[in-house]
Amino acid sequence: MVNRSAGIHVGPRQRVGNRGTDEMFSLRDILDVFLVNWKWFLLSVVVCVGFSRLYLASCSNVYQRQAVMLVKDDASGSGGRRSNISTDALMQLNGVLSGTSVKNEVYILHSFQLSQEVAKNLHLDVMYSCKNRLRNISLYNDRPVTVDFLQPFLERVTFSMDIKSAQECTIHDVKMGSPLTESSFRCDVRMGQTLKTPFGQLVVTPIKENMEEFIGKTITVTRVSIDDAAIMILNKCTSGELDKESTLVRITCNDTNIERADDILSGLLDAYKRSIIEDKNKMAQSTAAFIDSRIQLIHQELSEVEGKMAEFKQNSGLVDIKANSDAFLTQSTTARQRTIQAEMQYSMVQYLMDYLTENSKGNALIPTMGGISDNGIQTQIARYNELMLNRNRLAENTSETSPTIKELDSNLSQMYATILASLKGYTASLKLQFDKAKAEESGIRGTINTVPQKEKQVIDIARQQTIKETLYTFLLNKREETALQLAITEANIRIVEHPFGSSGPIAPRTKVIILISLILGIAIPSIFFQIKEWLNMGVRGRKDVEAYTTIPILGEIPHRKDGMSDSDIVVSAHGDDAIGEAFRLLRFSMTFINKDACVIMFTSTIPGEGKTFISRNFAATLGMAGKKVVLVDTDIRKRTQSKLSSKGRSQGLTSYLSGAVDDINSLVLQQGDACNLYFLPAGITPPNPAELLMSDRLEQCMEELKKHYDYIVVDNVPAQVVADAGIVNRIADLTIYVIREGKIDRRYLPELERLHQEGKFNHLCIVLNDCPNRNRKYGYGYGYASEEKEKSWRSKLLGRSSRIS
Repeated sequence: MVNRSAGIHVGPRQRVGNRGTDEMFSLRDILDVFLVNWKWFLLSVVVCVGFSRLYLASCSNVYQRQAVMLVKDDASGSGGRRSNISTDALMQLNGVLSGTSVKNEVYILHSFQLSQEVAKNLHLDVMYSCKNRLRNISLYNDRPVTVDFLQPFLERVTFSMDIKSAQECTIHDVKMGSPLTESSFRCDVRMGQTLKTPFGQLVVTPIKENMEEFIGKTITVTRVSIDDAAIMILNKCTSGELDKESTLVRITCNDTNIERADDILSGLLDAYKRSIIEDKNKMAQSTAAFIDSRIQLIHQELSEVEGKMAEFKQNSGLVDIKANSDAFLTQSTTARQRTIQAEMQYSMVQYLMDYLTENSKGNALIPTMGGISDNGIQTQIARYNELMLNRNRLAENTSETSPTIKELDSNLSQMYATILASLKGYTASLKLQFDKAKAEESGIRGTINTVPQKEKQVIDIARQQTIKETLYTFLLNKREETALQLAITEANIRIVEHPFGSSGPIAPRTKVIILISLILGIAIPSIFFQIKEWLNMGVRGRKDVEAYTTIPILGEIPHRKDGMSDSDIVVSAHGDDAIGEAFRLLRFSMTFINKDACVIMFTSTIPGEGKTFISRNFAATLGMAGKKVVLVDTDIRKRTQSKLSSKGRSQGLTSYLSGAVDDINSLVLQQGDACNLYFLPAGITPPNPAELLMSDRLEQCMEELKKHYDYIVVDNVPAQVVADAGIVNRIADLTIYVIREGKIDRRYLPELERLHQEGKFNHLCIVLNDCPNRNRKYGYGYGYASEEKEKSWRSKLLGRSSRIS
C-alpha cells in the first residue's frame, strides 16, 4: 500500500472501491474554479452590474395608482333588494335566466369605449417627453407647451421641439407614417400662431408656469390616433373584484407619470358613471316620449268632445242642464265612476298593447305606466327594461352574434311574449269589468226614460269629456314624474377610494435587476468554464487519471516558470521553490512503489510531454541525496537528451550496443560534482535502432552501470510512437509514465490502463507534468511560498525605511 499523504496513489483494490466517490463533483472543485479564475468572474460581475446600471439609468420609472368603487344594489323599482330577489324568482319560473352584475361592470369598466372617451377628454392622443441623461421622462401637467392639432388625425407623427424662449421654438427631426419615416421638415415656430406642416396645421401654446424650466431644452411630441391612445390606456389599466364576497371593484393604473395615472383613473370613473346614468335615462326618455305622444292624442280627442258639447248646447239652446238631471246624476254617480275607471284602465292597457305590437322587433324599452293596477305586469315590465338596458350596454362592446347577446335576446323574447300574454289576459278582464259597468249604467238609464233625449246626449258627451280630462290630467302628472326622474337619476356606484398610491416607482425593480446582474455575472463565466471543461478532452489532472485507471500516481510537477528550458536543472540542494519540492516528493514516493528499484525508465505517450525535463531533474534530485546517478539517453532516434548534454559528442550508447566500444564507462560524461550526476549519451543514430536495443548488450550495459552507480535513470522514447519503449522496458525496475496535463486526450487513459493490467510495463506509475497550482494554500512548497512572500515584503519594507531615513 502507498501513503496518500505523500502524494501517492493507493493500491488498486482500494482505488477501484473508491472510484464512484472520486468521480463526484465536490464543492472544493467549484471553489477552485472561482479561485483560479477570480479575475474573469470579477470582470464579468463588473460588466454585468455596469450594464444593469446603464439599463436602470435608461428605463423610465413606472408608478402604480389605484382607486376603489362600490357597485351598489339597484333598489329602483318596487321593494329594493327584496323586490329584485322576487323578480329573479319570477324570471326563473318563466324560464328566463338572470346574470350577475359585478363581473359585467368590471368588463364594462375596462371597455374600449370608455377608454376612448377618457383619451378624448384628457387629450392623450398627444404625448410629451424629454430626455434626462439616458432616461426618457414623460411630461403631462409639467409640460412647457401644449400642441393643438387643428385637423383630424391622418397619420402617426413624432417630432422634436427646441424651446428657445417663451415666444419661440424650433420643430425638427420629424417622423411620420407607419412605419415612421423621416422628413426634412424644419421650421421656427412663434408661440400662439398657426403653423402649416406636412402633417396638418397646429398651434403651439406656451404654459408660462413651466416654460422657464425648459428654455434651452428639447422635448419630443408624439401624436397618435384616439384608438391607439385608448389601447394604451387599456394596457396600463386593470380592474377586478376586490373580494369575492363583496361588490367592491379595484382599478389599477401603471404609468410613468403619477398625475396622468390619477387623471386616467378619475376619467374612467367619471365616464363609467355617465354611461350608467345615460343607460338609466334611456328608460325615462322612452317613457316621456310615449307620454308626450299620448298627451297630444288625448288633447285632440278632448278638444273634439268639448267642441261637440258647445255645438250641442248652441243648437239645443240649453245653457244649464245640471238642474234638469240632478236626480239622474245622483242615481248614476256610482255606476258612472266604475265605468270611467274601467274604461280608463282599459284604454291604457290597449294603448300599451298597440305600442308593443308596433315595436315587437326592436330593442326599445317598454313604457312604464302607473295606470295599470296589476303589480305582476308592472314587475315584469320593469325587469324586461332592466334586462334590455344590460343587453344594449353589452352590445356596444361585443358583436350581435356573441353567445351572451344571443342568450339575452332569447330571454328578452320570452319575457316579451310573457308580458304580451299577461296584457291580453288583463285586457280581457278589464273588458269584462267595463261591460259590467256599462250594463249597470244602461240599467239606470232604463229607469230614467222620462229624461229628454237631448239631456241624454248631453250626459253622454259630458261623460266622454270627463274620461278624456281624467286621462289627460293623469298623463300630465306622469310627464312631470318622468322629468323629475331624469333630473335626479344617479349611478348605482360610489367611489370608496379616490386615486391613491405610493410616490415610489414599482418598476424597474432596482434590487431585483442588480441581483439578476450579479447572478448573470457569476453564471456567464461559470457556464463558459463549464462548457470549456466539457469541450476539453485532455487529461485534466489527478482526478481524470484516478477516474480512468488504477495506475499509481507518483506525483505532480507544477508548471515551470517562464524562461526555464528542458536543459535546465531547476532543483538545488537548498532550494525552497514549489517545483524543487515536487521533485523531492517524487524521490520520496519512489521508495514506496519499489524500494529496491535501480533502473528507472521514463516514457510518455507522445513527444512534448516533458519527459526529458523530468528525467533530467529527477536524476539530479537523486544525486543531491548522496546517490551516484547516471542518466542514460535510450532515445537513439531523436537523441533529445544527448543534444542538451553531450556537447556535440558522437559516441554513446549506440557505440556500445553495436560493439564499437566495449568499455561503457569510457562513454559516460560527468554532469557536475554538485549533484553527483553522470550522463550516457545516445550516440550516433543507427539505421536499425530497434534491433540494437533488442540485443543482449543492453542488459550487459545495465549490469556494468549498476556496478558503479546507485541509480540508472533511462530517458526513453514515447511509448505510443515507436516500439523502442516496450523493448527497453525489459531492463527497467520502475517505469515512470509522464503525462502532461491537457496534452493528450483522456480517452487514451483506458488504453493505458489496459497496458498496465497486461503488465506491458514494469511497475508502471504516472507523473503528471505541467500542473496548474490549484492548491496555493496547501500545495507544494507548504511554508516555502509564504517564506518567499515574507522575504519579498521584508525587502520592500526595508527599502521604504531606507528611503524615509
